[in-house]
Amino acid sequence: FFFVSTFPSGIPSTMGGLRRSESIHEEGPLLKKRKVKPAFTPKYQGPTKNDILAARKQHLSDGQYTFYKEPLMLVEGAMQYIFDEQGRRYLDAYSNVCHIGHCHPHVVEAVQKAMATVLTNTRYLHPTIATYAERLKQRFPPELDTVFFVNSGSEANDLAVRLARVHTQRSGVVALQHAYHGTTAVCTGLSTCLAPGTKGGCTDWKYCARDIWIAPNPDLVRGVFRKGDPKAAEGYAEMVQNTINTKCPDDVAGFIAESIQGVGGQVVFPPGYLKAVYEKVRAAGGVCIADEVQVGFGRTGQCYWGFETQGVVPDIVTLGKPIGNGFPLAAVVVKRHIAKSFDDCQYFNTAGGNPVSCAAGLAVLESIEEDKLQENARIQGEYCMQLLEELKARHPRVGDVRGMGLFMGVELMKERHSLEPAPEATARVFERCKELGLLIGKGGPYNNVLRIKPPICVTRDDIEFIVGCLERALQEEAELEEQGRVVSEPSASDVNLLVYNYLKQNGFGHLATQFKQETGGLKKEDNPFYGLKLQSVLAAAASSSVRPQEHVDYEGAQKISDCTATGTCPDLKQNGTNGLHDEAHPATNGHAANGHAANGHTA
Repeated sequence: FFFVSTFPSGIPSTMGGLRRSESIHEEGPLLKKRKVKPAFTPKYQGPTKNDILAARKQHLSDGQYTFYKEPLMLVEGAMQYIFDEQGRRYLDAYSNVCHIGHCHPHVVEAVQKAMATVLTNTRYLHPTIATYAERLKQRFPPELDTVFFVNSGSEANDLAVRLARVHTQRSGVVALQHAYHGTTAVCTGLSTCLAPGTKGGCTDWKYCARDIWIAPNPDLVRGVFRKGDPKAAEGYAEMVQNTINTKCPDDVAGFIAESIQGVGGQVVFPPGYLKAVYEKVRAAGGVCIADEVQVGFGRTGQCYWGFETQGVVPDIVTLGKPIGNGFPLAAVVVKRHIAKSFDDCQYFNTAGGNPVSCAAGLAVLESIEEDKLQENARIQGEYCMQLLEELKARHPRVGDVRGMGLFMGVELMKERHSLEPAPEATARVFERCKELGLLIGKGGPYNNVLRIKPPICVTRDDIEFIVGCLERALQEEAELEEQGRVVSEPSASDVNLLVYNYLKQNGFGHLATQFKQETGGLKKEDNPFYGLKLQSVLAAAASSSVRPQEHVDYEGAQKISDCTATGTCPDLKQNGTNGLHDEAHPATNGHAANGHAANGHTA
């Protein structure tokens, strides 16, 4: 067997300046000794990368994008590491799908054994589904006592909305700006990060956003209430109340939010925010849905579920991705009286909860507990946040560091105190990290947040490697700028002026005026929000269904659909878009490849 060297040579050299705090000396829990396969066998004899790219182009749609300018081909994985066809090893700091590690031996063994036994659906009896449901419920507050098994996080969120609507006999659902909840029709409507669509202006979000109402995001960096403001939680919760009052006062079925926003930029809500929101939603007759697809199963370190960090108990919780460590499995955990409302809907799921999926789920629960991986997420997460804060102090590009456990974001800005995003620099750092052997993500409304969310089995050395790669990439970025070898990004004020002129010249004078008013002016000094409305206005202008005489509501909520009232679908003027992304940098909320925007939820 061939073993690749631990890290690309030279990377840890930047770690000399990373001081280790006296307050953190804990090493991660020792993982239970398991029989782990060799790191890599250099016997790959399959098609070349170019062959695969050509086949994808022939057989798949162009919209099914790949990561990176030079796509990465992966052929094997082992715990926190993955390998390309050449045998090069990468530290995976992006996959929260393989939650406890790629090809985790305990999960592999459990799935192989179950697959060799029987594979059937939940309308036949099998002991594994009952055992797994009981074990899963033990991790939840006692009120959450009923489980539906499905196959993906998208399915789970779709079912959660159905449960809320049937139980309340209402249709309106409140979601947050920059949210991501999946790819079914309903979930696409909830996923406001998808609203801008691709750089060509095409999006199906507007067709899916019926009876969905969008509340402002609790943005502690650029929002009305900032970090450390004691009024932040209640202030942002009042914005949810205002959305209910003005958009669906008598028709709110539920409120859905990720416990920590992922695609939106690793956004940690202010303490007490969800508690205040849940009180208002329940007072209005709605139920509260916590999307734990990205942050559940111990990733936050301090708690098993993200909602616990906010001190709340939701009415419905959705699970996906890490639940099966990459095996197709997801779940909805709900209070019994809400589930009872759904009994007459004759719901079934052919593959959801099959014996093989449940075997994978059981193995994940067992590994998290036996290997003390939640505690590992806490220890390594604290250490990583400490190093990232020190990195921020040394690099003016790093405008904000945030996160919890092993779910962190590093936001890059042109100048820290200006808050002006640096999406192009972020893209270069993202690409450079791959070259150095580190895989991370990027996202956020301006696509300027580096997303870090590795398997929760990572070690202290892995954390130092992550920060070391970021440091080297940032240093190189700064050197290139000093040498004039990087084309400067246009200032937000310049972009705003271009948009204003574009709108006026193309018959959208009313939108130009509205854009100028709501961005606070066209000059940088008059515009503290740096083009926040840019993408929404461009989308409206580019859409053939939007005419100058029509009103476009791009503040973040849609008007009542005539489809619902009359059964016919009028022009899409009633649906508006949210001011979420910057068209000047169209590859938003993910990764651009082959010239296509990457708005999908990939993490």
